[in-house]
Amino acid sequence: MAAKKYTFEALGLVENGDDRFLSNVTHFAAKSLGAPVALVSVIQKHKNRQYIAAGAGIALEDEKDRQITLDQSVCQIVHDERAPLIIPDLLADERTMCMWSIIQYGFRAYIGVPIHSNTGAVIGSLCCLKMEPGEWHADSVDSLLRLAQAVDGIIVARARNLEQEETNTRLKKLLASRSSFTAHLSHEIRTPLTGLVGSIRLLNTMNLDGKAGELVQILNRSSTNLLDIVNDTLDFAKLDAGHFVIAEEPCDLGALATEIVDSFRALAEEKGLTLVVDDQLDGQVLMADRRALESIIHNLFSNAVKFTDTGGATVTLSKTPYGLIEIKVADTGIGIDQAHHATIFDEFEQASPRVARKYGGTGLGMAIVKRLVDAMNGEIWIKSEIGKGATFAVSLPLERAETVPHQADRGWC
Repeated sequence: MAAKKYTFEALGLVENGDDRFLSNVTHFAAKSLGAPVALVSVIQKHKNRQYIAAGAGIALEDEKDRQITLDQSVCQIVHDERAPLIIPDLLADERTMCMWSIIQYGFRAYIGVPIHSNTGAVIGSLCCLKMEPGEWHADSVDSLLRLAQAVDGIIVARARNLEQEETNTRLKKLLASRSSFTAHLSHEIRTPLTGLVGSIRLLNTMNLDGKAGELVQILNRSSTNLLDIVNDTLDFAKLDAGHFVIAEEPCDLGALATEIVDSFRALAEEKGLTLVVDDQLDGQVLMADRRALESIIHNLFSNAVKFTDTGGATVTLSKTPYGLIEIKVADTGIGIDQAHHATIFDEFEQASPRVARKYGGTGLGMAIVKRLVDAMNGEIWIKSEIGKGATFAVSLPLERAETVPHQADRGWC
């Protein structure tokens, strides 16, 4: 694919003030070639000018000092011929002897080489000038060509940065559109799915016998798993799109944790697991975002039950010596390899491909937890080994509610 063309303005070659990077090249060129003046210039035919982007040994404080009309420009010759140019005596060469710019500044000897845009087109020159006529050193052209390559490199790097910025902007728009679409689609799916799950759960409570009972149990498990996937996708889409806003309301964390754990008791009974809520907060009501806490505890405890076949899972609620609220979810399950601890909170990441195939899931649950914990100014860490279970601990700076609503008004928990 052809390189994209950028304007001199976009590349910072005109109307950009003192360009530190190009100025460094001109100072080094002047010193290397023993010349009092060195310039990086671009040729703008449509504006009939040579514009000095950077210079050494010449005053460039004013914009008018940087501009030379093309009929007075030696660098235009380099541009047009696309080749190095050496003039031992500017006043003896018929192409330059009548240029007032040469006479005005007192320039006599000139050497210049082409500089290029990111597309490879010649756009100007890097040149050195002396105040007395004379031949240039034999290695001068080679030295200047190498320095011109540095100028070309600066221009290419700027073009790539512009391309990267444009790409990033397009990607952000694309991701925002996809997140919005995913959130909308997940919401549209969740509404009818919630009704189906509720109806299937009611059927499941009827304790149907025989094949019908087995099918209802399969429907119940499958629909619940599907609803969990849709909920994870919707929650992550909202977080990804920045639509999830943390709010504060009074919440009994112990009651919330108990409610979540109770929702897993049927599954735990099937697997023979013991579920425990250790509420050391003694029913304290805290100011927190209930939705966020529910999602954090639900995702952590869901994994604890999913990846545990013997033993059980425990939710412990406590207060640290530093006054933070700690939510600890521990299980006696398969555990997580130390190598996966660093990536377990990345989206679409699971402990291993083998685990993903066996247990399924979206790979979004832990990413949702991490983003919610970060949004609540908290921290999360993991302690786990293969075959020795896993413990996830979340610490949050939650304040105690000043007043507790009457029991009859507790619609929040």
